[in-house]
Amino acid sequence: MLTSDSASSTTQAQRLPSYDSIISPPPIYSSDLACGERSIQLTPRARSLGRYNGTYVHKTRAATVLLFDQEEGVTTPVYGKQAVLSGVICLTSREAVSEVKIKLNGRMDLVISGGASESTTLVDDSYKLWKNDTASTVDTDLAQCPSEIPFACSFPSTYKSFIGREEPLPPSMHATYPGTSGLVASCVYTLTIKITKTGFWKQAKKLTIPLSYHPRTRAPTFPNPHPDLFSDVKISPEEWHQTMSVIKSRKPAATPAVQCHLFIPSVRVFALSDTIHFHVQLTGPLASLRQLVYSKPSKKSSDKYSPNIRVYLLRQITVDVCGQKGWKNLTIAEGTLHPRPPPITALSSPVEHSAEDSLDWEGEMRCDGDETAGCPSFVTSYLTVKDFIVLSISPPDATKSDLLTTQVPVPIKLVTESAETWRGD
Repeated sequence: MLTSDSASSTTQAQRLPSYDSIISPPPIYSSDLACGERSIQLTPRARSLGRYNGTYVHKTRAATVLLFDQEEGVTTPVYGKQAVLSGVICLTSREAVSEVKIKLNGRMDLVISGGASESTTLVDDSYKLWKNDTASTVDTDLAQCPSEIPFACSFPSTYKSFIGREEPLPPSMHATYPGTSGLVASCVYTLTIKITKTGFWKQAKKLTIPLSYHPRTRAPTFPNPHPDLFSDVKISPEEWHQTMSVIKSRKPAATPAVQCHLFIPSVRVFALSDTIHFHVQLTGPLASLRQLVYSKPSKKSSDKYSPNIRVYLLRQITVDVCGQKGWKNLTIAEGTLHPRPPPITALSSPVEHSAEDSLDWEGEMRCDGDETAGCPSFVTSYLTVKDFIVLSISPPDATKSDLLTTQVPVPIKLVTESAETWRGD
């Protein structure tokens, strides 16, 4: 028996109109403002990644393969995380075709000096698109292979390592560095189409198309620096990550150590196309600072202002093969520094000699696209690509100075997409 509440609900449901009775279309909504309207609040939306309208064409004597959703003019089809490969195979001749297959393949090959090597299967997915089954087919038209065969398959999100761990699929890359301490690291993806024909003898033709797998990741927004970066660091210190270190001295009593401060945006995640701003500050006794940034070419000549300060992006590729490790360090960006005037001048009294002061530089840098080849930072069990912002400081007269050369590495992460490129209109 129905209760009063359930009966009321049933009666109300019976009174609701059906969707078939709705004749008028839904209203058209738009983010564009009409005449007389104004925007109260707008949240930028990320653009849909990988949504292109172009078609990649791979043509051979046996068939033409069309791959959809590609950017116009690409030389290699590009796919993102768990992307779907959709396309059409257009056969040149349908005669005697007995089977058509496709295979999505991915391999990671690692080699280090000394001959140690290892290969890992990242993807190995095969799909049978068509097969001639004459025994179960009466219609002769159905027994013949169609001239156009559509297909769709997708990249998996993970692969299984040797130790059985599920790990994210690494992006496409190929790094070869010969030499006694060299290494080879490559992650290669391909799509293979196999067309089998029968006749006097069975033959198969294979079409292999290289694919570029680049899972896209967005960098978080970070502050656009004020024209005066030094003031910006003071006004909004929470938006900047500060790394402190000490430039040590061989003779601390005579030449005290200098404090070193490197400021970079606090997010520490940047797109490959982003311009990264930074600030360097050195604090200590004037005598130590002067020794750190001034050189004396000769006894008779006056001191020359020539600081040896470098800020750069370092990429470290590490390979682990059968317990043996090899690595390669690459400089993928050089920073440009602008000193905060004025530079410190010559000292004339013991009071000034021991006084504390600071020196400041502003700078920026951007990745070299040729070195990174669009490959972001990533980590797997056997192959790791890590990135660092490195501050290197050494006295102009390193052999004569009491102060030691110092390097300050700050780990960061490089991703494919800038926050700016993801913003809506």
